[in-house]
Amino acid sequence: MFELDALGTHWWVESLSEPLSANTVAHLEAHIRTFERTYTRFSDDSLLGQLNLHKRLAHPPEEMLGMLEFARDMQELTDGVFNISVGGELVRRGYGKTGQGSISASFWDEVKLTPEEIRIPGEISLDFGGFGKGWLVDQLGELVASEGTPHFIINGGGDILVRSPEPIEFALEHPVDASKQIGSTRIQQGALAVSSSIKRSWQSGGQRQHHIIDPRTGKPSESDIVSSYIRADSALLADVCATVLLIAPGLEERLSSAYPHLKAILIRHDQLDS
Repeated sequence: MFELDALGTHWWVESLSEPLSANTVAHLEAHIRTFERTYTRFSDDSLLGQLNLHKRLAHPPEEMLGMLEFARDMQELTDGVFNISVGGELVRRGYGKTGQGSISASFWDEVKLTPEEIRIPGEISLDFGGFGKGWLVDQLGELVASEGTPHFIINGGGDILVRSPEPIEFALEHPVDASKQIGSTRIQQGALAVSSSIKRSWQSGGQRQHHIIDPRTGKPSESDIVSSYIRADSALLADVCATVLLIAPGLEERLSSAYPHLKAILIRHDQLDS
C-alpha cells in the first residue's frame, strides 16, 4: 500500500491484486506533490497563488483551464451554491493566509479563460478546495490503471475511488464519534465522498468558524445538515456534491437528475441526538 500526507490530509492507494510497482509508487507521489505545489491556495508560489495575487496568469496549463471551466459549469448548475470565489472569505475568517477579496455571484462574467492567459476580477480570490481532492483522486485512478493495476482503492482524506472485481463494503463514520458508524455502503465501480461542518473548524475572533462557507450569504453554512455521504461515478462529482448538499440539501433532486448514479445520505443535527 502507498501512503502519503499531502494537501492537508492523508492519502493511500491500495492494489486489490499484485502490489503496486516501485515505478507506480514514485509516479503517484510525484503527481500528488506536483498537484499540491500547483494548486494550493496557501502559497503565493503556486499557480493558483500567483493568479490570486496578480489576478492574471500567462500560459496556464490545460488542466487548470479545465478545472476552471468545470467550476464555472458547476456554479451554474447549483445556482451559485458551488462558488470558488470563496477564497478571500476563507482567508478573512482565518483559514489560510493567501488571497483577499469577497465572494461574487457574477465574477465569471469578467473572467478570461484562454490558452494564452487567465484573468480574474481584482476583488476576488479563488479556492479549489471544494473540488481539488476529487479531481486529483480521479487522476490518480487513471494513472494506476494505465500502469497495469486495474483493481484498486484510492483514498484522499475521505474522497474514495474504487475499481474492484466485486463490491467492497465501507463503513460510514459517525460525524462526531469516530469510534462509531452510522451505516455502510458497498462499492464496486465508483466513488464515495464525505463532507462535514464539524471536523475542520477553528477559533477566530472569539467564535467557532468552519470551512463550509455558503457563497450565497458569505457566512458559514447554517444548514441543519451536519454531514453528507455521497456516492457517484467519479470522485470529482462525489466531492463537489458532498459540499453542495451539505449547504443546500434542497438541490439533491436536481443533482440526482443531472447525475443519475448519484446517491446521497444526509445527516441532520437532530439525528445525532437520537
